[in-house]
Amino acid sequence: MKSFAIFYLLLCSCALCQDVRFIREDITFELSKEYFAVEGNYWFANPSDRGSERSIYYPFPTTGQNNSVDSVDIFDITHGIRPEISDRTKSGFSFVLTISGHDTVLYHIAYRQKVGGDSAMYILRSTRAWNRPLEFAEYKLAVEDSITIIGFSYHPDKVYVIEGKKFFLWRRTNFMPEKDFVVRFKAK
Repeated sequence: MKSFAIFYLLLCSCALCQDVRFIREDITFELSKEYFAVEGNYWFANPSDRGSERSIYYPFPTTGQNNSVDSVDIFDITHGIRPEISDRTKSGFSFVLTISGHDTVLYHIAYRQKVGGDSAMYILRSTRAWNRPLEFAEYKLAVEDSITIIGFSYHPDKVYVIEGKKFFLWRRTNFMPEKDFVVRFKAK
């Protein structure tokens, strides 16, 4: 709970600077017995006529002792650079987002977290700190056949199987998350 309050305050400070908006995310999750991998694209827009540099805090879920993040990668696709990761702890990291006036930028962020227990989580509620819903969000989950899904915090829009691997899909517009993305599962 303490780490949630810290990242919420950091995101709020960014959200108060209304010249930058978090407008879209497209995330792919992969779940195995050992890891929960997150790989996503994040769009930010600057409707003002001034350029902006903002420190952004990216949170990790810290629900247990055995679910540490073992790798993190971030890439600014728009500018073709790898921003420096700063203040990395077990609950998240910071990076500097750079955006020109009247522009949109795309960042790619990935991390892998050890699975510790019978659930995996991706923090969605931090979107609320931006004081506006995401215009569009898409989430895809690929699950190894050694995993049985017990339930989700959000019911998937679509489920399909490709070469024995199960895929779940969620699409949302004007999305202001009320809860985090949680998948409950059992290893076979």
